[in-house]
Amino acid sequence: MRYFIKTLTDYALCIYLVLILGVMPFYNRAGYSHMGTDKAFFYNTITVYMGRIFLALVLVYLVISLKDLRKLTLRDLRRRLSVTDLFAGAYGLALILSYLLSRYRENALWGANGWYMGFWPQMFLVLTYFFVSRLWAPRKWVLYLALGVSTAVFLLGYLNRFSVDPLNMATSGPLFISTIGNINWYCGYLTSVFFAGAALLWQGMGEKIWKNILLSLYVTLGFGALITQGSASGLVALFAVLLALFCMSATDSGRMLMFWVEMTLLGISCLITGIVCRLAPDRLNYDFDGIGLLISGWFPILLTGVSALVLFWVSRCRKKQIYPQKAAVALSRAALLITVSGILLFAAMVLINSLRPGSLGPLSKYSVFTYSPDWGSNRGATWAAGWTIFAKQNLLHKLIGVGPDAMSAYLANDASRELNSFISENFPSQVLTNAHCEWLNVLINTGLLGLAAFAGMMLTGIRRFLREAGKNKIVCACGFCLLAYTANNLFSFQQTMNVTTLFAIFGMGSAFLLQRETQESPVSAHTSPNGLKAGNKKPAAGNPVIKKRKTSSNRKNNRKR
Repeated sequence: MRYFIKTLTDYALCIYLVLILGVMPFYNRAGYSHMGTDKAFFYNTITVYMGRIFLALVLVYLVISLKDLRKLTLRDLRRRLSVTDLFAGAYGLALILSYLLSRYRENALWGANGWYMGFWPQMFLVLTYFFVSRLWAPRKWVLYLALGVSTAVFLLGYLNRFSVDPLNMATSGPLFISTIGNINWYCGYLTSVFFAGAALLWQGMGEKIWKNILLSLYVTLGFGALITQGSASGLVALFAVLLALFCMSATDSGRMLMFWVEMTLLGISCLITGIVCRLAPDRLNYDFDGIGLLISGWFPILLTGVSALVLFWVSRCRKKQIYPQKAAVALSRAALLITVSGILLFAAMVLINSLRPGSLGPLSKYSVFTYSPDWGSNRGATWAAGWTIFAKQNLLHKLIGVGPDAMSAYLANDASRELNSFISENFPSQVLTNAHCEWLNVLINTGLLGLAAFAGMMLTGIRRFLREAGKNKIVCACGFCLLAYTANNLFSFQQTMNVTTLFAIFGMGSAFLLQRETQESPVSAHTSPNGLKAGNKKPAAGNPVIKKRKTSSNRKNNRKR
């Protein structure tokens, strides 16, 4: 009976993952006009219905497993829970406390209109992680389905950027793209799934050639979609992933070779996009500083040429078995140090120039070095407003927040006159629903407790998954999705497409990791070290007991004893 219940749960979870990863990216009812609301409605509806099925099956399973559950100790539970699991559970607890003690429970239950990232959607994410990681039998084809669906989404997005709209979506325009909607939504979805393909290609040495060819095409298209989509936060995610790939490649010549394969593909993607822009200069319908740097001038040619030369050199080193591992490790550490130092230097320059305008000389004329409400596409204003909201809370609500997705409710009911004036001045005729920084937004809505749990869940998940490089390719690929999502959302926000995709992949990665750990465990919960099932005298299936043949010397020794 338990096997039957587990099988039903597993199949139900397969259906749920297909709906989230395979159907929702294409779902809409009226074009772009209410795309976010439509996708949120789809997600909440199917999750409620499927959740009822999951809960019923789990309750039945628990009832018929009471005898075994009574034997469990706290030590047993601790062994079965990772640090990431504990942080995920803590985040769920923080959500409950934040909702119950919120002054805006009506708004916090499902979230702000059009946004719908309230208590229930957030709890669905946590439950998705636990259900998929514990009750789903890992299948690679589900991740491949996500890559196939995203291929279609990226291709449509790339075509849309050059004013080609095969779907002829209602209310289309430069600010809306592919089947996802707003630029920020599209960028969030892209960073949540694309880098799984990039990570699989990076780990692809020794795999079948046709798989690497398909992944190479996917990565080239993904790079093209990423550099043309229009949100600078996507380029931050790209840089973070490339830096991680380079540092993790230093000790392995095969990974380093594939890293430079991907750098060459990035250069080729930039070159192709630049050529298209030159052939049809009026077709590109959205421009921003990042795309101008990547596709124009000598940069794409230099990037492609240098990457191809280094790729050739690494290949020669591998063949001659003279790969300079120590130099590569030193170079990767230098790259990491330069990146951290550069971020700190940039922050210091912005702070100095903002306090003393003109102190940077010629650099002072660039707006990026002056922190103001306009800084970073108005992120200066959203961050200032978000921090002000947190600072105004009493100790209790600093710990638990104003309520899940209740930032706009606080602004409408309890914000000071000065804060409302500041928001009206910078966002006329708009409702500010989030701070355009996920971690700041989590801090506002669920407080210090929620932020500590959420950050711990994401950071430990990234660390655990990326450490699987070379052991479990699927888990490592999921880890790069977590890394890219986190880097992107430091300048962006949770929304239905990116965070639901991410938590489905999060749960899948955990399921694959648990499967590997169980297979490598010398003693499983039901099998003794010699391969015998507990309580049985017969060997477990697939674990025959091999008897040692006695030699003449053994027989002599036995006689002496």
